[in-house]
Amino acid sequence: MVLQIAAVLTVIIHYSSLYVDFFSTGSAEISDNMLLPIYPCNVAMWLLLIVAFYKNKQSKVFSVLAEFAFYLGVVGGIIGIMFNEIYANNPHLADWDTLKGLLSHSVMLFGCLYLLVGGFIKIRVKNVLSVLYGLIGLILLGWIVIGIYSLAGLDPPNTMYLLARPFDDYPWINTATIGIAGLLVVFTISAIYEQIALPKEDRWYSLMRAYRKRNEDNRRNKK
Repeated sequence: MVLQIAAVLTVIIHYSSLYVDFFSTGSAEISDNMLLPIYPCNVAMWLLLIVAFYKNKQSKVFSVLAEFAFYLGVVGGIIGIMFNEIYANNPHLADWDTLKGLLSHSVMLFGCLYLLVGGFIKIRVKNVLSVLYGLIGLILLGWIVIGIYSLAGLDPPNTMYLLARPFDDYPWINTATIGIAGLLVVFTISAIYEQIALPKEDRWYSLMRAYRKRNEDNRRNKK
């Protein structure tokens, strides 16, 4: 129930500015990230909603989606709170657009952390595969959105930062380097966690040895 509430609240807060603007001024401007997933945080928000109401939480599909939602939502939530461009340009909380951005990222961050605290996912080295699949999905989704804009004859936004660097002052930070760094961080954190929290036979390298041994035994038996 906690997970569902956090997921629904995140979406409600994200779209709340439309209603606040409309009932305060008589009109509301719809930004592109309210129509389509433009930024990774938009994807994390919808992923959180999907996994919150996913029925079979023991399935491999749920595991991949939940693990990616956890890492993407935690990183995206922290960045969205600490480096919020709207807040930086309008640094006071009297404006609802500013406040709702901070609130939505905070609630999303709580929901994604609850995936771990609530026992829906476990920190394991295999999480790297879920993150890899998720990153590939982000790139494909980004190009699909860009394609939709192009077909409509519109200038596409910098969806998933595929068209331009996210920070002009740091040219080495781009989609590729962010993805590679993310995979390395997930591997490092999960490997250290396994080394501390799991017995040797349950760690990733022991599981890989056991997997190779089973494959070798199967090949010998077939001969």
